[in-house]
Amino acid sequence: LHRSPVELENFINLVEQKKIKIAMVQVGSYDLTTASGRMTARIVGDVARYESEHKADRIRATKDEAASKGWAQGGKRRYGYTHARTDEGNATLLIVPHEADIIREVVRRLLGGEALRPIAKDLNSREEPTATGKQWRVGTITTMLAGPHLTGLRVHRGEVAGNGNWEPILDRATWEQVQAVLSSQPRKKGRPAEHLLTGILKCSKCGGPLYHSTREGGKTKYYCSPITGTKSCGKTSISAGPVETMVTEAVLDVLDSLKMTEVLTKPVDDDDPAEVILEQIEQAEESMKRLSVLHFVDDKLSELEYLAARDGLETKISELRDQLVPDTPAKALASSDVSVRESWTAADTDTRRSIIATVIERIIVGPGQRGRPVDPGRLDIEWSV
Repeated sequence: LHRSPVELENFINLVEQKKIKIAMVQVGSYDLTTASGRMTARIVGDVARYESEHKADRIRATKDEAASKGWAQGGKRRYGYTHARTDEGNATLLIVPHEADIIREVVRRLLGGEALRPIAKDLNSREEPTATGKQWRVGTITTMLAGPHLTGLRVHRGEVAGNGNWEPILDRATWEQVQAVLSSQPRKKGRPAEHLLTGILKCSKCGGPLYHSTREGGKTKYYCSPITGTKSCGKTSISAGPVETMVTEAVLDVLDSLKMTEVLTKPVDDDDPAEVILEQIEQAEESMKRLSVLHFVDDKLSELEYLAARDGLETKISELRDQLVPDTPAKALASSDVSVRESWTAADTDTRRSIIATVIERIIVGPGQRGRPVDPGRLDIEWSV
């Protein structure tokens, strides 16, 4: 009944308090109202606990060995691969060609500046199912692209254990760029923004975000909504059409300038090429692997020591990835073969918002005068480039 000694003692205390007699389905019984019965139950419980822990140790050792040899993990099928066995009978992965093409397409579009939401919408319109047969979502694509197995790497206990025994779909440099792009995107909950400047415009009086609204007669505006429990004052609004036009022109002028295009398309510094950065990332991952051995296998590091060292290495890996200078939406637009304005016209709202968020930190909207045209002086654009 209980393989945990603590649970057994609590149960014994309950039996003693309530004067309960225990009847066993199997042959034999434990009279927990007597000292000898309780001793027997404790001995049998300890043996059962030993068997459970011993089984867990064997399973853990088997998984450690599989990871060290690069054998594939079991579990649910991951998009792009199917489970298989090598000639020697070891677990491996086989590439599903069509799904691998979809992954490469998604990566190409993401690094080309397209937002994840329209990519998911497009895949669903083409009736391309996920690995579980469901529709694509932003989170589904993010999870799919975050897996190091796409580059042929074996992950164990959340860390890269080495090369796997299967073919990669993506090269390591491309995958690292994808991680940098994904980590730079804001995590937003709720419905996606349907309008160009929702949340990007800020009220000069309270600092709160401005939201889009359509009034009677079809007139639209962005306004500070006085939401209960927030600092929003509800005292600022601006016509949507004029402000969207002004912000669009400002962004396109910046991207059109030769100087800004040169800045945005600047490659990785020659003194620190991508190959060197990837090598440093792999060295940090090797250190993570040694840490795991010292903590989980050799028991030479305490939990606190292990976590502190791991946090430092994770920070280092994150900083190295940032140096890969991934293609941002603004960079893709500026370096496109067609003109900036043609690219902007072809882009959807999500992609345009991503481009604006790349080059603009925030836009402060100042007070206006009722009945007068929108004055460009009301906008204080804080550029991030």
